[in-house]
Order: sequence, then C-alpha cells, then structure tokens
Amino acid sequence: MKVSNMSEDKLNKKVKNYVSFSEIKQWKDCGWRHKLLYVDKIGTFEDSPHLHYGTIIHDAVENLLKNGTVDLNIVKEKIEKTWDDFGFDSNDFIILQENKATLQGWKYKHNSSSEWIDWSNACLERLPNFLEENFPGYSLFNAEEQLFEDIEFNHKKFKGFIDCILKVPTSKGDKYWIIDWKTSSGRGWSRSKQQDISFTSQLVLYKHFWSKKHNIPLNKINCGFVLLKKVKKSEKTCQLIKVPTGPKTMERSLKLMSSMLKTVEQQRYLKNRNSCMFCEFYNTMHCL
Repeated sequence: MKVSNMSEDKLNKKVKNYVSFSEIKQWKDCGWRHKLLYVDKIGTFEDSPHLHYGTIIHDAVENLLKNGTVDLNIVKEKIEKTWDDFGFDSNDFIILQENKATLQGWKYKHNSSSEWIDWSNACLERLPNFLEENFPGYSLFNAEEQLFEDIEFNHKKFKGFIDCILKVPTSKGDKYWIIDWKTSSGRGWSRSKQQDISFTSQLVLYKHFWSKKHNIPLNKINCGFVLLKKVKKSEKTCQLIKVPTGPKTMERSLKLMSSMLKTVEQQRYLKNRNSCMFCEFYNTMHCL
C-alpha cells in the first residue's frame, strides 16, 4: 500500500537525526540488541537501585561542584524515599531479581538501603579532597553540558551530556578535564575494562566534539573517568582513570562511530553471543 505524501512527511519528521555514545556502545556490544532497542523500539526500561543511586550521586556531585557543599542528610533521605517508593528492599523485588539472574546465568546479591547510604556517605565525604589532590586549583567550567554537534562524515549529529568540565591552571597554561562520574562496585574496573574501547570512546568522542564546539585545541584537553566505588572506607572510594586520547586513539573512536553508522544504515544487525549475560532480551521471544 502506498503511503500518502502527508504521511511520509510525518514519518520523516520522526526520523532521528543524531547518534549518542550509549547507542554506539549498544551496537558495539551487540548489533542485534541495538536493533531491538533503537530500530524496533522495544522498551526495556526497568527501575533499578543502581540506576537511581547513580542519579542521586550525580546530582549530589553536581551540587558540590556548583555550591561547594553536599548535604548528606538530603542524599540519605532521597535514597530512603526511592527505595521505599519502588520497594527495592521488599521480598517481591528480591525474588524477582533472583529469578531474572537465574534465567540469565548469574547470581543476585541483595544490598539493603542502609548499605547504599553508607556507600554514598563514604564517596561524597572523600570527593572534595580527592578533586583537589588530582586537579589542584581547579574551577568548574561547566556541568551537564550538552553536545549536539555535526558529524563530519555523516548527515547526523553527535548528541551527549558531559558530566563535568574542570579548568585546571598549570605552568603551561590552563588545561581542561572532561570528567565522567561512574558508580562502581568496590573492586572498581578491571584493567581490560579500563582499556576497552567500548568505554573509553565515550570520553574520546566527547573531547573531539567539545573541542570543536569551544574551539579549544585538543592538546589542552584531558579526559578521565572518576569511579565512585561502593565501599564503606572513604579513603578507597574515589579513583581517577585517565583515558588516553592521542591521535591513534581518536582515529579508532571515530572509526567505531563511522562503522556503527554505516552498518545500521545498511540494516546489518549481528548477534554477539558473548554479550548475553545481563541482557534483558536473553532467552526471550526476541532473542532465542
């Protein structure tokens, strides 16, 4: 059946004209999962304590950078209210998570709201000194800065939100640090994860497009993840993972984005059976 011109116009307006790093990462992890999420638009959003904890911590860190203080009581109240609203400590939730974990081939370990509160206190108490130790004399350039920049080799734009940009004085002039806050387990990230292009390309691409946006030379921009670990000893909560962003690394990250765009445009969606664990589509009608 032929679609009318008016319908075609409406459809064209709905075509997404940008790509985000999260989409690139989904494609890198598994092309089929990317199709289910971004092409078929099969919704999989589920409230989880990890998601809400990350949001609460990000908000607290942003408040620290902008106002110089964090009210730990407010953070505690947010966690308590969220856990109560969504029943994250309820037996029903725990049983549901245990069943899902069994289906996906891993074991669920429950942590109570009091543990999440202890973790938040430890990392937020440590963070001010940690920042001064690693970025002496820093000032906040921006937080939650949006990118929506043209991709040179494609008709789409690159969209993203940078958690934090710090301006740090040095003997050779000001340097800028693009920072992404990551909550993590107490073990932090393995060396292989720290070097995995699926993770590091996020900041490499942020650097590329942020440099273009502000017309700041690439050699004046550094990048790093700051892990905010879930541990109770504050001295072990924060870790800076510096991300190499030299020409070769930049070329690899841009090539990754280019490959993703070309593959999706060609409608080629390959399954990666090594990425099934923790995937919400695993052993469902969508991916057998």
